[in-house]
Amino acid sequence: MRTLGLDHVSLTVADLDRSVAFYHDLLGIPILGRGEETASGASSISGLKGAHFLFVDLDLGSGQILELLHYLRPKSTRRSRREYDRGSGHVGLRVDDLKAVLSRARRAGFEPRADPVELEDPAWWRGAICVYLVDPDGVTVELVQRPESATDRVVPH
Repeated sequence: MRTLGLDHVSLTVADLDRSVAFYHDLLGIPILGRGEETASGASSISGLKGAHFLFVDLDLGSGQILELLHYLRPKSTRRSRREYDRGSGHVGLRVDDLKAVLSRARRAGFEPRADPVELEDPAWWRGAICVYLVDPDGVTVELVQRPESATDRVVPH
């Protein structure tokens, strides 16, 4: 038995339309579908009794999905985390033209945390240019532009 790869990333958001504007309109991730999940289905997966949420699934390619969830019930009471706090993380999204994406992000009011950085080590990251943005809910999103030859590199297991 082994894990086959990333299936999806799920983010709980405060405003579904605002997040769709960021991930779909700004970053250009295609929408697969949207809908509403009521207590029966949501409770069986999440274990949250009486859960009710709206969702949008976005197509990250290669069968991978970015799932945005807006819970109507139960209501969130947690304050936002910083990316270095335990239990937090970030979403890494590969882009084909980082300069163009950053230009669009800046025009929409999203400034990167720092200037893009080109990585040299480790070898499987060599030539990748990376930058952090923060989405409307405070989730750190790393944009990664890999060199064209990166598809030929072997990634260690």
